[in-house]
Amino acid sequence: MSIRRDELLEKYRGTAGQCLLAAGKSLASRQFTRGPLRGSVARWQGEETEDFHGTLASIWLWSRAQLVSGEAAFGPNIASSWGYVEASWERFIPPSLSDRASEEAVFDCAMILRACLATHSLTRSGDWRRYGDRAGRLLAAYLGDLDDKNARAFSDPGFAVWQLADYARATGERGLLSAVARFVDRTWSTKLSPDFAAEPQLSDELFDFTSTVATGIIALMAAEGETPFIGSWLRERVAAHFPQGFLPRPQDENCWNACVAVAAGRAYVISHDERFYSCHNEIIEELVRRAQLTGGSPGRALGFGAETMATFFYGLALDALVVGR
Repeated sequence: MSIRRDELLEKYRGTAGQCLLAAGKSLASRQFTRGPLRGSVARWQGEETEDFHGTLASIWLWSRAQLVSGEAAFGPNIASSWGYVEASWERFIPPSLSDRASEEAVFDCAMILRACLATHSLTRSGDWRRYGDRAGRLLAAYLGDLDDKNARAFSDPGFAVWQLADYARATGERGLLSAVARFVDRTWSTKLSPDFAAEPQLSDELFDFTSTVATGIIALMAAEGETPFIGSWLRERVAAHFPQGFLPRPQDENCWNACVAVAAGRAYVISHDERFYSCHNEIIEELVRRAQLTGGSPGRALGFGAETMATFFYGLALDALVVGR
């Protein structure tokens, strides 16, 4: 890493840590502290129903906020939310991800892996493996049978593969890595260039929060690792096709743009191509501005108050350029 790049990313880490802390405080203000929902985090202020994957998202963000900033701000929140996850597991995580499973079960399993990895990085304890290994096996079996590779939102396969690949690499689970590699080989090709402009824009659905072009790129990077081949692919076939800044979307545009920023940030770390850094920087500046309008934590788009899932994707975007994870 060059001195300039080293200094740039170190300075960025400090800024990202403070933004993650502000977002974490917003989530903590919505955590239930008593009753049957103790530990769960409400989707937005005033919401009174539980949110399983939103609580997992909060665990991830609190863990990363502490690790990146160096401030032990959310330990009790993390512990309380893991207690909720354990108590609620059977109601949300099915024995298999079959047609009888809920629409959100795949996403829930993927979020378990993301939360496990963040808490492990923070605490270095092994308790998280009993959750992560079960969720990982469910996702690997699901991907082995998956035919619809163009699904979006909770069923976005790129998001699921990304989480499973990161988890398998962190734990050294070769069986899970093999499942990821097989799915990636038959789904995405490094011979093709991404086309963000052609991505569907859904205005008649309840959710459209991931950029499936971005999650596909991230999934491929996560599966292949930081190799010279992937660096060359990113520079030669991918960089020129990334947006130059924040793009309007009819729905969930903060989340969608945050996904693009995650892909750009991770691509910059691997490839060192300044075009990725520029894209990430432009999107992050707008997301931070919007988050500040709603107390440090964004909603899904302008005009919406702070929301848990939008905050999660915002956090992922902030975290994408944090090196020495």
